[in-house]
Parts: sequence; structure tokens; C-alpha cells
Amino acid sequence: MKEYIKDIIEESLKDEVAVDKEWERLFSSIKEKDIPPMKTRRLFLQYMKYAAAVLLGIVVSLSTLYFTNKESSSIVGNYKLVTSKGEKSYLRLPDGTKVWLNSCTTLEYAENYGHSNRDIYLDGEAYFEVAKNKELPFVVKTNGIDVKALGTAFNISAYMEDSQLTTTLFNGKVAVQPTLNRQEVLLEPNQVAVYYKSRNKIEVMPYNKKQFAQWRGGFLSFEMMYLQDITKLLERNYNVVFHYENQGIKKLKFSGSFRNNEDLSEILNVIRTNTGINYQIIKDTIVIE
Repeated sequence: MKEYIKDIIEESLKDEVAVDKEWERLFSSIKEKDIPPMKTRRLFLQYMKYAAAVLLGIVVSLSTLYFTNKESSSIVGNYKLVTSKGEKSYLRLPDGTKVWLNSCTTLEYAENYGHSNRDIYLDGEAYFEVAKNKELPFVVKTNGIDVKALGTAFNISAYMEDSQLTTTLFNGKVAVQPTLNRQEVLLEPNQVAVYYKSRNKIEVMPYNKKQFAQWRGGFLSFEMMYLQDITKLLERNYNVVFHYENQGIKKLKFSGSFRNNEDLSEILNVIRTNTGINYQIIKDTIVIE
């Protein structure tokens, strides 16, 4: 960086100031005026202060420009993949890592991914099969937690609007850490880390195959989930909106498993049979009574 700034300064001064001529003019002026040696020394030092101030200003300006350009270059050219409601997607990252994206998910990574870092930015739900690289840990950054792995398979559900973020480990090891504190949890295979945003706390529990990551196999699975969380999943998969006339109904719990391609009305009928709710379908809005 020093050489970079030095080259720019020399180039800039070459265009603006003839340095050798200016020094010659300064000493000629001093000689012509026959200024006493002590005054000459003070005058010389004064000129040096001015010159140093000008040079410092140039260095600061160029340093700021250098770091600004460097910072901009690190975020320009990011790659982004977005899935809409009812859509799922798959991609293979430059390092060979495989990623499956659930509906309403955004995934981003920089163009230097795989070279200086393996950082992924996720809003939504994704399943990862990470390529091994001991030199570069694979890190998934979300709106509440960071998940780090070297080579493993795991699922993260981290939608911006959800109150809980879940990390499910299938093999290997991952470290889960909230972005707001230093609490770090190391997961073993077949464990789930649930991060509660409101409490800023992580809890670890065994995972239930009926509940976690079944979306990859084309299933919607609910294991004693609140109705408000179930309807969020249905909104993402069926491109509809749920409206509750009775807010208390949101806390009803339900368990069940359905195919992704199953008709929404069939799913709602099963939920109604087991919970006693009533609903109306008005275009793309489902009103829960």
C-alpha cells in the first residue's frame, strides 16, 4: 500500500509542481534578499512545515481513496440467488459446495468466494453439503446467527420475520454463534440448535426427522407447531396470505405431514378436523375464523 500511495503522490506532484525548480527559486530568493543565517533557518523551517502539511493532506486523501476503493471492490460483484413463493432451487458453489434453497429464500456470496473466504449470506432456509477445505472455514451469516463448518451437511432455517432460527446437523460438526453475544454451541450429528431472537439464547435438542429438512424430499412436516408458524410455511409454499380474525387461534398446535404438491384446501381441511378452526378462501387470501 505504501508503494501504491508513493507512486500516486509522485505522479500527482509531477503534474502540479516542478519540485526542483521550486527549491531553486526559494534559495535564490533567500540569497538575493541577503537574509541573515538565523532568519534563513527559520524561513526554511517555515517552508518545510507548509510543505509537510500539503504532503500530509495529499497522503490522507489518497489513503482514504485507496481504502474506499478497496472496500467498494469487496462488495461489488456479489452473486445473489432468490427463490419466490412456492419455488425451490439448487446450486453448486465454486468450491463444490452443494446448496438447496427453500421457498422465499435469498442467498448471496462475493466474487472472491473460495479464494480468500467462504462466507455465505442467507435470509430464508437452505440445506448445505459443504466441500472440505481446512484452510477456509465455510461460514453462513444470517440475521441472528453465524454458522461455521469445515465439511459437513446441515440445514439452516433463518427467515428474517421468524422469531426462531434453527440449525440442524446431519453429519460433521458446526459451530453456531449468535451475532449479538459470544455464546457458541458446537453441534454433533442429529442435533438441532434453536436460537430465540427475543431472548438472544440458543438451546440444543435432538432433531426429529419428521420436523426438520423434510422440504428437500418434497414434504411439509409439522411437529406440534403453532398454527401461526404453520401458516407462514404455507404462505411461502402456496403463494397465499393468511388473515386471522381471532388472534388467539395462532397459538393452537398441530402435527402432520403433507406432500408439497398436495392441494392447499386438502391440507386446510385436515388442520380444521384436528383443531376445530374454520376458514374461507377468498382469491389468494385465507381467512381463519
